Amino acid sequence: MFNCEVIINGDIVHSKQYKRLTEICEALGMNYQQVADYSAGRVKKRKTNTFIYHPEVIISKLPKSD
Repeated sequence: MFNCEVIINGDIVHSKQYKRLTEICEALGMNYQQVADYSAGRVKKRKTNTFIYHPEVIISKLPKSD
């Protein structure tokens, strides 16, 4: 299970749990490599970003529950 949040200007605009990363791809319109990079923490916030509404995407793996 994965938890996915999309935050724009401090407001959570999407928050949902998914079973697979491919489900997140379909929901957000991203390709698998982009979603895998976010889930592994390989995407860093750019300091030179000049966008006004730049989304922050947080994808975290949830611990397995018995």
